[in-house]
Amino acid sequence: MQYLLPDPYALFTTILAASALTVGLLWILIRHHAVGIFLVLAVHAWAVVDTPPSVVVLGTHVYPADVLSLCAAGVGLGRLLVHGLPRRTGLLPLLGLTGLTLWSALRGIASFGPQAPVNDARVSFGYLLAAALYTATMPVGFPLERTLRRGWVAIALVFAVLCTTGWMRHGLHAVTEHVTADGMVIDSRPVSAAAALVLAQAAILLLYAPSDQRRQARATAVPDWLGRWVPAMVLLLFVVLLQHRTIWVVAVAMVMAGWALRRSSGRTRLLSFTIAALSVSLAVVAYQLGAFGTVGGTLATSAAEVQDSSSSFDWRVAGWQQLLAAPGSLVQWLSGMPFGSGYDRVVGGILVTVGPHNYYVHLGLRLGMVGLALLIAWYVLTWRRLRQEDAWSAALRVLMVGQLAFFVTYSADSEQGVLLGLCIWCLRTRAADSMSGQVAPGEPVVRLPGSAKPPASGAPTMPAMPGVSR
Repeated sequence: MQYLLPDPYALFTTILAASALTVGLLWILIRHHAVGIFLVLAVHAWAVVDTPPSVVVLGTHVYPADVLSLCAAGVGLGRLLVHGLPRRTGLLPLLGLTGLTLWSALRGIASFGPQAPVNDARVSFGYLLAAALYTATMPVGFPLERTLRRGWVAIALVFAVLCTTGWMRHGLHAVTEHVTADGMVIDSRPVSAAAALVLAQAAILLLYAPSDQRRQARATAVPDWLGRWVPAMVLLLFVVLLQHRTIWVVAVAMVMAGWALRRSSGRTRLLSFTIAALSVSLAVVAYQLGAFGTVGGTLATSAAEVQDSSSSFDWRVAGWQQLLAAPGSLVQWLSGMPFGSGYDRVVGGILVTVGPHNYYVHLGLRLGMVGLALLIAWYVLTWRRLRQEDAWSAALRVLMVGQLAFFVTYSADSEQGVLLGLCIWCLRTRAADSMSGQVAPGEPVVRLPGSAKPPASGAPTMPAMPGVSR
């Protein structure tokens, strides 16, 4: 839906309404942290539901998510100005990426006008970095891990409902089939790969992230297998049926990473590996016997498409090769080409203008090797510093593995910025704990499923830390 501004009165009314909305959002983001986190997480879900998206034309298209992201970034920067920059938390690479993004966007606006550069930088850079900055600067005393776990599962349930609705309307089809609706060819998959990744990550959080104390107190009433394993398996079933092959690989990578990081005896690890191998073998035998019916045939057709000479993966690789040959000078390789430069390449004799379908290539093209090095450095440093033996650190490492695998064929979305910010917030919390010699509230030394222990009662309260917001 598009609102045009035909006269100064309409312009004044729009600016007044936008100002009131901005003030309200700032108040929510500053004072109500749980609601703020949910709003940042819900940006992608809102974009899926609001089709076509609502937009206001003010020289460039302004979407509701733009206003929310600007407010979230402003709140995050305000917290840093008030409380200072905490050390050894990964915020410096994040701020470096933010600065490079602003510089590249300004260069693009100066060369191509506002519309194309803003569209180019909007989601995978603007939304992502704003969500990361807002989450990373959350007060240390706020139960962010518990809130984010609940919010992530809630957003995943929204996507699961959208999937169910889409399949009821159009049926379940292989990705190679042409599905039409109202005379137009549509994607047979109800939601995007980014939404499917949210479903897979929600399953991982259910499996590996520790439950809060109230959930553990109800463990006798609700068995662990019913409260964690069954919902996780249902979400993974949605991931399989969505047929985003990249997410299949990502889910397998996360499960394997969780198994490798699991602190257990050799006998327990061997038993879990044996059970997984037997489950896969039984599934293969059941498929060969036709137990899955047409659904099994549909999934097999989608999986076989990867092996074709004209598969979507080969199409992407050919595009990456042409895009990487575009930057010519050393300065362009280091700093990238400005936003709005386009992604034109010819693949299979057809002109392609969409993004590169690879976040590493996307980042290198727009922020150069400097930006790509900052992202890789962030992951390396964060992985090394999340070495404390608690379940949340291990769960975050598993999610980081999934992100790195996902970025091979897709660019990042806003909710992935929330996870980046959560990692930084956890490092801030751990740093405060190490300085005080205490354990954070609700953060007992817990291990991955199978060796989890209940938290000790009467956990001490987190003291204040200089340079960390509250």
